[in-house]
Amino acid sequence: MSSKDPSGEEGPGAAVWHRRNQRSRGRRAKTIDAPQGSQSFSDYAAERLSSFLCAQLATALIGYVVLVAGCTWLRHGSGGTAALVGAAPAMPMGAALVITWTRRSGLRGSLAALTFIAALEVGVVLHAVQPGEGLATVLPAFVLIPLTFSPVLLRGWDFPAAAVLAAAGPLALVVLRAPSAAEQFGVALSMFIAISTSLVTNLFALRSQKKNFRLERQLRAFADIDDLTQLPRRRRVFELGRRILHRAERLGQPLSVLYIDADHFKSVNDRFGHDAGDRALQIIARGIQDGLRPTDVSGRFGGEEFVALLPGSDQLDAARVAERLRKRIEEMRQFEVPLTISIGVAQHVRGEEIERVIHRADTALLDAKGSGRNRVVIAPHMIERNQAFAIDAAAPNAAHNRQRVTQFPPGQRTDPPPLEPVID
Repeated sequence: MSSKDPSGEEGPGAAVWHRRNQRSRGRRAKTIDAPQGSQSFSDYAAERLSSFLCAQLATALIGYVVLVAGCTWLRHGSGGTAALVGAAPAMPMGAALVITWTRRSGLRGSLAALTFIAALEVGVVLHAVQPGEGLATVLPAFVLIPLTFSPVLLRGWDFPAAAVLAAAGPLALVVLRAPSAAEQFGVALSMFIAISTSLVTNLFALRSQKKNFRLERQLRAFADIDDLTQLPRRRRVFELGRRILHRAERLGQPLSVLYIDADHFKSVNDRFGHDAGDRALQIIARGIQDGLRPTDVSGRFGGEEFVALLPGSDQLDAARVAERLRKRIEEMRQFEVPLTISIGVAQHVRGEEIERVIHRADTALLDAKGSGRNRVVIAPHMIERNQAFAIDAAAPNAAHNRQRVTQFPPGQRTDPPPLEPVID
């Protein structure tokens, strides 16, 4: 088997590979759990209900302003100081609303919402302790606070914190105002009913959102995973590829792509039937899975084509991995006839999009199939994206970049160095 190597510098590459061979060999994954930013239920619920939460906060802020303005108007404008004291909590409430709006699905958004509730409670208490104010005026506000926020605080800890804040306000007012026993009983009963009802509402909202979360994850898995090979589909490969490429550019790491195609697959279908063809695809997919690291990502691109993303591997490392995969498939004896694959290898260059890297790997695959199949071909390694065409034009013999052959000696280790997961 031969592989086309455009570089022309075997000595340094071999020396680098020799040094890498001194490192410990990475454990091979039996599955291809691709790096992915799996969203937790807390973040899912916060993201889905962020607009609802912001609307509730805005409504509460407007209601509080109406409460303060209405009481000031009833005093015929004589309570200027009381109005200023009562309006002071509106400023942190407005700031918390802005933070909640800008940090919709983050932890800061939930903390800002709790800050809003605390400021609202303080404002209601400050308003209630003013001369001439009674519990009847502010009791509905205390009751509505836990009821309002119970359906939208679903992180598990935020609603209990909000319930404690909701109970702290009336308790502080009872201590400051020292109302009659009948009024104290009325406040306690009202808050017990409000918090109990809001707890039931929160539990049912939590249950409903968890059910939606599970269903969406199942639908996402169905849309992203190929049922036959259990590999990610084309769309998911692109999605993961963009994420891995961004991480590779940020860390200055290489990234290579393998474009894999089963040789003579149509003749397998014609000779043995489509069921046998499906079984052949499963065998090839399993061979690819067993030959990659846990940090690598592979997927089915359609038909008999597969793509593997190798973060942290340059084109020579990737070519050795491709050669090992080629031998693994060729040596399998699980089908009626020997199965072989052709592989194109391309290395990403800074500024290049994942679609372009895969396209170059596909072009190298076409060269491999045109050269007789059952081989690995390395695509030309571009120095910079904006010099992609200048390289071929400047080369005295453009074909030299693609036609020089590098042999992989028998027994040579073809594993790239182990990597840490590249999960964002």
